[in-house]
Amino acid sequence: MQHLPLEALRAFISIYELQSYTAAAQQLNRSQPAISLQLQRLEELLGVSLLSRSGGRIHLTPAGSELLEQARQLLGLNDQIIARFTEPSVSGQVRLGIPSEFASKILPQVLGQFAQAYPNVSLSVTSALSKDLLKDEQAHFDLVIALKEPDKKSMRPGMVILKQEPLVWVGAQHDIQHGQEPLPLVVAPEGCIYRRRALTALRQANIPVRISFTNADFSGLTAAIESGLGLTVLAQSTVPDNLARLQRNGTTALPELGEVNVAMWQADADNQAARQLAQFIQERI
Repeated sequence: MQHLPLEALRAFISIYELQSYTAAAQQLNRSQPAISLQLQRLEELLGVSLLSRSGGRIHLTPAGSELLEQARQLLGLNDQIIARFTEPSVSGQVRLGIPSEFASKILPQVLGQFAQAYPNVSLSVTSALSKDLLKDEQAHFDLVIALKEPDKKSMRPGMVILKQEPLVWVGAQHDIQHGQEPLPLVVAPEGCIYRRRALTALRQANIPVRISFTNADFSGLTAAIESGLGLTVLAQSTVPDNLARLQRNGTTALPELGEVNVAMWQADADNQAARQLAQFIQERI
């Protein structure tokens, strides 16, 4: 009887969610060739192709789409069983603050797995801009995940870096902009790290720009982009499936944007439930 290798399933999910073999390798503490080999062996075992590349993105094949949710359920059950028999009983409440884009793309699966593994922990999740989450975190949150500039000055006591995320230009799937000038931008309000990076990069590249739409709500931003109101900047792993990563605006190459840190801050080391969630997130993000 053949068995599904759980580590290969983790590799498959991580590659798709992070949109990068390199990022998946870093998350799983493996080399990139090892991650690629795990995916290859999984595809050989199942006799199907699971992922494909096009338009600068990694896409699920029909077989990959069918496998994805089942693989998440299987890994979640595996983690739940291990936690049940190896971890002490954990209960309590955790107030978690996370960036809006991570709330819709990356963290739902992780938080769902945590809720299954620790059913006696109550989660209260707030999503907002990183700058707003960090304004008065001690009064409102037990745990905060936020985007930070990759320099020591932007870090604060109690913060740990979960990973570094490349930033990418994002637009409508069918490139509605057609090289408009000034370049139309869809952005969050002042203080957003994506907005700051986009404007700085375009100014340094001498590319004219205008802000065509401003909204703090992530779903509002993505709807505006899909409607063709402009481009934006996002962390690579948070790009919605209905949008496209772009490298050009018409004939003009879009400038490089660099990386940001995804950081986590914990308020009280004595909060066992928050400490357990922090560890759970670190192992999976």
